[in-house]
Amino acid sequence: MRAHLLKSLMATLLVGTLFVSQAAPALAQATAEGDRVKGDIAGTVGLGLLGAEVGLFLPPAFNLQDHWWAWVLFPAITAAGGAVAGAFAFEPRNPEPAVTVSILGAGFLLAVPALVGASALSTVRRDRDIERAESGGLLRFGKRGPELGAPNVTTASVFSQQEQQRYGLPQKTSTRLTLVSGRF
Repeated sequence: MRAHLLKSLMATLLVGTLFVSQAAPALAQATAEGDRVKGDIAGTVGLGLLGAEVGLFLPPAFNLQDHWWAWVLFPAITAAGGAVAGAFAFEPRNPEPAVTVSILGAGFLLAVPALVGASALSTVRRDRDIERAESGGLLRFGKRGPELGAPNVTTASVFSQQEQQRYGLPQKTSTRLTLVSGRF
């Protein structure tokens, strides 16, 4: 599980690095003119970063945390969407730098919490799936205390093929209903 988490974080960092490397020339151009910062560039980059951070939460939200492509695709698409939205929203008017630099600062400020939050949500989803697969009784005891749920109903063959041939027995099936289960 730790290897998968590291792989997920590395894919996310790769997407973030690619996005920042694309945005760095625009930021350099914005600050090359002196103390004046062009609001359109800062707003575009800020909304792109915020879009990428929203995209980090989509793989666990859609239960795709086990697929590396989801960790790359969703943040890339939402980052592009945020950058395009920023280009259209801020280009014609060149807004006040106070607004757009604040958006850029929020994008940078929320990068680490977004990575940690998406990783934690992914871990919680994975643990919940494991707990749901392991405990299937009507009364379930787990980390959160006792819960009620739909019991697992399974059917299985009573005799193996070897026992049937050896003793000449007809095949029978048994039905099992799990009433109490737990994980401690």
